[in-house]
Amino acid sequence: MTGIATETREYTLPEGCPVCEADLPVRVTARGPNAVCTHCGWMGRPLITVTHQGLRVSYDDGAQA
Repeated sequence: MTGIATETREYTLPEGCPVCEADLPVRVTARGPNAVCTHCGWMGRPLITVTHQGLRVSYDDGAQA
């Protein structure tokens, strides 16, 4: 049986902001990941995929600052 994660985790993606390339803080909750760049204000929902080479991070094209 698998449970639903209720714990909130916070990470930082080095140079992860797609707009200004600043470090991007990401908060992951049961509803999914959310990110807000503290440098330029970009907001979005990173999509994190596990690949054979590690994690791939992509962004929703509809996200705006």
